[in-house]
Formats: sequence, structure tokens, C-alpha cells
Amino acid sequence: MPNKNTAYTTANSINISQAGTYEINYYSNFSAALATTLTMAIRANGTNIPATIISRTLSVGTSTVYSGSVIVTLAANDVIDMAISALIAVGITLGSGVNATLSVKKIN
Repeated sequence: MPNKNTAYTTANSINISQAGTYEINYYSNFSAALATTLTMAIRANGTNIPATIISRTLSVGTSTVYSGSVIVTLAANDVIDMAISALIAVGITLGSGVNATLSVKKIN
């Protein structure tokens, strides 16, 4: 899908060029090397978008899918990315095949 009113100037991020209302869709599939709680969220300018925060307690090696969709208002020059955090330092393994997607679509 072509990008319009966005850029990829920040590594692993989507830079928003035009203010407006956007639909953000996201998906990630991974497992943890240790049993712990993992949190995945979409961020705008380094701050979690509250409606996208998903926390799950994982067993060792158990794969899980984090996915969702949200409609948010974004400003010009906002930087959107996906972040994973844990309660303890832990290695994660991305699932095989498509293991993460992030799309941002302007709807207004």
C-alpha cells in the first residue's frame, strides 16, 4: 500500500505529515524467554496511546498475538511506533511469517 501524507524518516516509525483523525491498526506475534507480563502499545511521540495498551502474562515460550484498532486525533509531525515492555529484562522471539504490522490511515 502506498504511503500518503506520511514518511518513514524515523527508523521503525511512521511520521504523520498532516493533522487529522486516523485509524491505527496493529498486530504483533511473539513469545517470551521467561514467564513474565509483557505489554505492547502503540505510541505517539514516545507516549503510549491508552486505548492500545495490551498487557498479558506469558508462560515460557508461549506465543501470543497482540492486535487491535483505534481511532485517534494526530497532529502534523507526530511519530507513531509500536513498543513492547516487560516487568523484568526478558528476551522475546518474534513469530514466524508476518510477525508485526502497523498501519495508519487518515479518515478525516
